[in-house]
Amino acid sequence: MKRRTLQLLLLTLLSSSGAMAQVNCSSGPTTQKLVCEFPISTGVLTNASALGSTSGASSGAATALQAATTLNIAVATQVSQLPMASASSGTLVVHDKNGAAHTINDLGPILTDRAQTIGKNRFFLGATASQFVFTDIDGNSLGNLKFAFYRTAYNPATGAVLTNTYTSDTTRIDFRINQFIGVATWGLTDTLDLSVIVPVERVSIGAYTGAPTPATKTTSYVLDANNKFLFQYDTSPTYAFGSASGVGDITVNGKSIMWKGERAAVSAAMNFRLPTGDKLNLLGSGAFGLNPYLAYSYQAKVSPHAKVGYQWNTRTVLNNPTLTFGGNKALPGGMQYDIGVDYAIKKQLTIAGDLLGNQYLNTPRLNTTTVKITDTISVPTSTPGTSSYWISNVSTGLKWNPVGNLVLSGNVLFQLIDNGLRSRPTPLVGIAYRF
Repeated sequence: MKRRTLQLLLLTLLSSSGAMAQVNCSSGPTTQKLVCEFPISTGVLTNASALGSTSGASSGAATALQAATTLNIAVATQVSQLPMASASSGTLVVHDKNGAAHTINDLGPILTDRAQTIGKNRFFLGATASQFVFTDIDGNSLGNLKFAFYRTAYNPATGAVLTNTYTSDTTRIDFRINQFIGVATWGLTDTLDLSVIVPVERVSIGAYTGAPTPATKTTSYVLDANNKFLFQYDTSPTYAFGSASGVGDITVNGKSIMWKGERAAVSAAMNFRLPTGDKLNLLGSGAFGLNPYLAYSYQAKVSPHAKVGYQWNTRTVLNNPTLTFGGNKALPGGMQYDIGVDYAIKKQLTIAGDLLGNQYLNTPRLNTTTVKITDTISVPTSTPGTSSYWISNVSTGLKWNPVGNLVLSGNVLFQLIDNGLRSRPTPLVGIAYRF
């Protein structure tokens, strides 16, 4: 039972639901992917059902797969929509109504765009590095996930029920992404920029089933056909891990100034995400993404900015709740906003702060519940659900211009709400140069 439980819990994060229906993990090159580290051919998903289904044990297996799908979608959504550094870097020159030039020393925001463009035939190159260490999903600690399973033993001669076994597991999942992003921007005209954003990622996942304390060990309860308790037994803890590295989903951005005043500007822009990352190794989403948005900014010593947009995504094998061919659904998306301000502390140093929000519509979520086995035995477990929610983050950091057009940056991202996949405060460091 401990092997089956560990495999199911690892598949919760490592496998894509589409892959479970369409990828052969018993042979071929796909066996080297993270989704196939613990092949489904072991029968773990067909021989063990999940508790918590209101339809009874017969439909428990479907519930187990849906719980895995819930985490798969959270991973795919997080990987494809992590905050990324913008191409806003360096001072700007503005002209007053009399035509006089004034240099604005504000170096711009860090994780979002300002409306101004970089200028015709100007080039911007930037690179950032950050590490996301995920700690919770939907308010449930990844270090203390509860799952419960059900299986029945039958008399091979008569088909009568012999025993029912209920297993309660506590699992610790360690999940992190080291992300390196390169950004290149070309000023096509004085009012139009084109950017290419290339992420390179290393995804690491480890699952530890059971724990060295009696309160969190894996326990199985065996009952007879009349649901009378017979005996219980414990299993030893087990650990397994996997990792993958490579290019993630590349994004192409176009931004055009729609209105420009002496110090303010409004731009319309579009992010187009390409599914270039290896989705079966959790390096990409497996879905195209379209993100139109409007950006406003005002340039001064204290420079406010705002952004509002909407994220659309196509279907992906990572979101296939029914685990059938043709059952793929769109990756969750929704409204996005950013409100922030930059403050030029002095000529070569800017502090930037932002409040960023992302909406996710009709998104599978992981809920906790307790299932009663007998009058005296109850076990906690996790079950899937669906709802819409927001994720809000606060970003704060510094930009420093030590020489010429070189800009260095440092930033920390904090998630405010316990929705979706949550990470601990995320540091970011960056370097950029504008030609």
